[in-house]
Amino acid sequence: MIELVLSFFSNYLIEFMGGMLVLGLIFRFASYRSSKIDNAYYSSLTREIELNVEKDKEEGKSVGDIDHYISDILGRVGKKLPDRSVRFGGKKKEEQPKDEQDGKRVLSLRDYVSGKQGLITNIQAESSVFHHQTPPNFTELTHRIMSQDPDWTNVMKHFKIDGVTRMIDILPGLFIVFGVFGTFIGISMALPEIANIDFNDLDKSADTLMAFVLNVTYAMKTSIAGIFFSLILTVLNTMYPIKETRYRVFKKVETSLQMLWYHIAQDKQKDESEKVIFSKLLSVLERLELKLSKEDLDKISEDEEKAS
Repeated sequence: MIELVLSFFSNYLIEFMGGMLVLGLIFRFASYRSSKIDNAYYSSLTREIELNVEKDKEEGKSVGDIDHYISDILGRVGKKLPDRSVRFGGKKKEEQPKDEQDGKRVLSLRDYVSGKQGLITNIQAESSVFHHQTPPNFTELTHRIMSQDPDWTNVMKHFKIDGVTRMIDILPGLFIVFGVFGTFIGISMALPEIANIDFNDLDKSADTLMAFVLNVTYAMKTSIAGIFFSLILTVLNTMYPIKETRYRVFKKVETSLQMLWYHIAQDKQKDESEKVIFSKLLSVLERLELKLSKEDLDKISEDEEKAS
């Protein structure tokens, strides 16, 4: 088995690394494009949530029933979202080819968030956390909500983006390892050729010397290829980061959920304070009414005594 593996890599290691590089570049492009599209998608949504919360604060709109308020504000957010295909290139529906308008590729942002797996539906499914008096763990809440979105968790619909990004991150190191591996393979193949060289008759050893030189050359080429491929991906990972982009998107959603929760919590506290004040005022009025009634009865009794 080991001999078979060594034989394969001694002949096709550079080609194998080249194939890995091509796959890495394809997944890297798809992941980065997906993260940029998600950035546009979630930014539009979170911006509308924050604008509507600020508007309700300025107008002094009461929350009332929490579930109804969440449905109301998310409904207003959905209506304000742009009617364009954010996830599939940013073209408006009328700009799409007719055959694509009838297919699954055309999906507007407004249509998406209203779907069964849209973010609005996912937020409504977690509406119970807005009833609690203590703030939830917003990071976990955001993760639960966003993990329901297949376009956020998957790349090219079938591959988990977390696994893909981890693979992209370790590929530069793997190329270095494979380059060193190829160097050792080349040296291990070159060293036995030295024993077959007749230094007294180099003409007869020409083929052996050629094999020795080719094996050493192969050892150097694999190291060079490994370093070069690693350099390509390292530069791309630095210039066009995926994890950082996804982290910024995640924090946008988390911030908007925090803003919505604290707005509801403050309104609940305000309502409770008003209820307490009203209850105290009602109690004072009741006591005052009892006192006045007692004074009236005493006055009536005095008048009756005087009349008699």
